[in-house]
Amino acid sequence: MVWIIVALVLTVVIGPVFWLMPSKRDRRVAELRVAARRAGLVVEMVAVPKVDAPAHERVSAGGAPRNPSIDCAAYRLLLPKPLRGAPCWRLLKSEGEGDSGWTVQQPARNLPAPLADYWQRIDAVVDALPGGCVGVEAEERAIAWLGKEQLGERSPQALVDEIRAGLEAIAENHAAHAAPAP
Repeated sequence: MVWIIVALVLTVVIGPVFWLMPSKRDRRVAELRVAARRAGLVVEMVAVPKVDAPAHERVSAGGAPRNPSIDCAAYRLLLPKPLRGAPCWRLLKSEGEGDSGWTVQQPARNLPAPLADYWQRIDAVVDALPGGCVGVEAEERAIAWLGKEQLGERSPQALVDEIRAGLEAIAENHAAHAAPAP
């Protein structure tokens, strides 16, 4: 009988410790975030609007409006210097809008006059972004990948390298369309 009580006490004491231990996915995401920081990316958690949310997510049963959003991570590539007059926009993944499945969240600012050429370059990069990307953001100070951090079978470092390469390609296009420095 004593052994049963001892086993029960040990289970009660040690059980919560195992419950608090991170899962395999949590450990891989932590490795991904560390690799991103080492690669010079700033990592933060953000919520982005859910573009194609169904009606029950937009309005409650009582008729109150809701703002459906997706919780995701933002991996930001800070630019060496602010690009005054550079195009500023946020693309969000959409299942039903546009040919590419992306929609521009309004208001986009400082877009260049030949829009088709500009967006063709951006689309080529954005469509190739890995890891559950749900959005891309371009600002005067940073370019950001917004996503769900889906590693799949690739290593955390390989995913970070792909994200950073995509952000750098957008940053080059971004800098090419910034207003000239006074």
